[in-house]
Order: sequence, then structure tokens, then C-alpha cells
Amino acid sequence: MDTAADSDHGLVHKAQSGDLDALDALVRRHQSWVFNLALRMVWRRDAAEDATQEILIKAVTKLGTFKGQSAFRTWLHRISVNHLLNVRK
Repeated sequence: MDTAADSDHGLVHKAQSGDLDALDALVRRHQSWVFNLALRMVWRRDAAEDATQEILIKAVTKLGTFKGQSAFRTWLHRISVNHLLNVRK
């Protein structure tokens, strides 16, 4: 059975190897989840939309540092929360 975590692992591996379609699929898969987290933390739609873009850019540019020691979403959650805490300051 293919779970989301297994699928994320495959997409991350492909994206780290330069597969732009896999990178696009990974971003699209998690975009609404990141937005919902941002909206819960900043309470303003415009700020949440901006934060979501910034978080996804960070995740894409730092994807090479992801070592797979946790689920991809756990890693993305940490990037998101750190960014959103800075936005709220």
C-alpha cells in the first residue's frame, strides 16, 4: 500500500535528483496544508498567502538538506512554524 509518506519519500528523492515534475508535485501536495497552518497562525488571509509562498520557496531551496530522518511533512512543519513565528513578531 502506498501511503502519503512513502509517496513523499519518492518525490523528494526524485526532486533532489533534479526531477522538476516531482518537485512540482511535492509542492502542490503540501501547499494547501502549509496555507492552512499559516492561516491558523497569522489569522490574515493575505499574510498567510505571502507566508505560504515564502515557506515553499524556503523548502524548495533547502530540499537538498533534507536527509529523510523524519517524514517530509515533519521537516516542512518545522520550516513553516519557524517562519510563521518570525512573521508574527
